Amino acid sequence: MTLLQPLALLLATAGCATAPAAVDGVQRNLGAIYSEDDRSATDLERSLHGFLSEAQTGEFSARYVDAAHRRSHDFFFNGLRGFALDGVSSPYAPSLQQSYSPDGESYLLTVAFLGRPDGAHAVRKIVEFEARPRPSGYRFFSPFERNTARLATTTLGDVTFHHSAPLDLDAAADFARFREWFTEVTGAASAPLEYYGFERLADLLGAHGFKYDATKCNFLAQDLGFLDDDGGRFVTGTGRPDYIFGYLPDHLEFRCPESEGLYWPFVNGMAAYCGGYALTGEDVDELKAQFRAELAKRPDIDFLAEFEKARKSSVNRHFSHYVMCAFLCEAVTNEHGFEAALQLSYAGADGERFFDLLEELLDIGRDNFHASILELIRTPGGSQRPWRA
Repeated sequence: MTLLQPLALLLATAGCATAPAAVDGVQRNLGAIYSEDDRSATDLERSLHGFLSEAQTGEFSARYVDAAHRRSHDFFFNGLRGFALDGVSSPYAPSLQQSYSPDGESYLLTVAFLGRPDGAHAVRKIVEFEARPRPSGYRFFSPFERNTARLATTTLGDVTFHHSAPLDLDAAADFARFREWFTEVTGAASAPLEYYGFERLADLLGAHGFKYDATKCNFLAQDLGFLDDDGGRFVTGTGRPDYIFGYLPDHLEFRCPESEGLYWPFVNGMAAYCGGYALTGEDVDELKAQFRAELAKRPDIDFLAEFEKARKSSVNRHFSHYVMCAFLCEAVTNEHGFEAALQLSYAGADGERFFDLLEELLDIGRDNFHASILELIRTPGGSQRPWRA
């Protein structure tokens, strides 16, 4: 972060003395040019202005964006929403940092989006776009395919892994088995998956053209693992070829019907049961040990009260209600099978049917929830993951 501070200062102050009070276009940093060809430069500047104007609402026209490419790269285009030409005073307008043609026809443009004077960051995003000519002007594309073309590929079953580091074949094969099993058990249509496993979040962002993103660098958002391209591409910046925790929720949301009825605390608990908790990867037994340690420190803890606090309660920085749902998922799976646990994931967006289903499956209600969690954390796991049986 500190290495970017001089750049932030430079971008925020360049041209301040001579810039007008308001802008109608993209600024150019320290003499940057669009192209040495005057016609191309004019077309690029006008097209970029129009493209960024549409980015304010995220409603891109065919003039500036190919519709099929837009659908295939939701993550990239959604990341541009709200970053546009909105009439703020210079030097806080978007700023062209560089533009060059790698092939004599298309161009790669790097644009910095600057914060307002009262913002927390002088630089909010630095994004690279690929501009391709059309009969009138240019269209803009994510550079993802260009940036990932040289990654190694390994195909296991219906999953093709794209990776820069040597692939952990055992972990990759386990993910492929899980994905085949989960596709079948959820009734989703079978389809190939492209798995892009980046070593770091910064590599994931860079592959999409986000050279810097102040928000995601600090808050990570959903970029640890997500589906894109209508569910045909899974991308993760965890360095893991078996990031089930990131894949499972998006599979249910994008590849299964009635996703509006998903109860997300249990979905995330199910993901932790199947793939370990988030980035830290603790399995159910390790999570139970953490809860026992918390109970030893806080013997008066009420697990129902903690569950109902939702994201305001945590153990070892893990959201308590997710972890308790992992325990419940294990219990339901052991007693009734995983298909029964899936019922709890569709308990309603607000969990309105959660306790009714829980009582039906495990005889656990609000009155005995605390005692039941106590019993579960004191019971050794040892459950076999269904796809490994």
